[in-house]
Amino acid sequence: MRSHLPHVKLGSLDVWSRVLACIAGITALTGCIIVDSDTTTTGNPDTNPPPITDPMLMSIDTDVALDQKPGAGVGIFVEYYTGGHYRIWTTCDTDTSGATCTFDVFTSVDTASSIDAITKENLEDFDSFTFNQGQGAVDLHFETDYDYDAIGIDVTPGAILRVEAYLDNASEPRFVYWFGDGVLHQGAPTNPVDFIPSKP
Repeated sequence: MRSHLPHVKLGSLDVWSRVLACIAGITALTGCIIVDSDTTTTGNPDTNPPPITDPMLMSIDTDVALDQKPGAGVGIFVEYYTGGHYRIWTTCDTDTSGATCTFDVFTSVDTASSIDAITKENLEDFDSFTFNQGQGAVDLHFETDYDYDAIGIDVTPGAILRVEAYLDNASEPRFVYWFGDGVLHQGAPTNPVDFIPSKP
């Protein structure tokens, strides 16, 4: 299955809140978008609730591929495939902004799991990763413009993957995309965020 979505970097000429399209079998523009919920406070209107600091656990649907045209929007995409295969890839909004997106993504698995292998996909000389197998962690540094950059992470089947996302040295969980509980999600609720596959 494949899901397509447009999105843009804050400050580019495009509109951030563009409508996302859903995977095959779900009609575009219906039930496909996760947006920030309304925030309602009680008591002192000048008091905001404290930010969530503990990583939230989010379900990620197994064997659902995401799709984005390189250069058309900013995104950090997380996918999971049967048997313990995570894939993380990035795109930028270079077509409209003319900019290069510098991503730093820190990943690790739960203590009951391990990372067994890494697969590079479309990485250039200025893209890099650090694999610490003993700690079950992979740190990514991607400089993405008109292309996409990706890495495959082979883990213990069903492993929880923690993802912490930065764009241009700023914490940017809003650019994390995944498909979970039958819905395309735009933006992680915490940074870092934990993903658990729907099926191992």
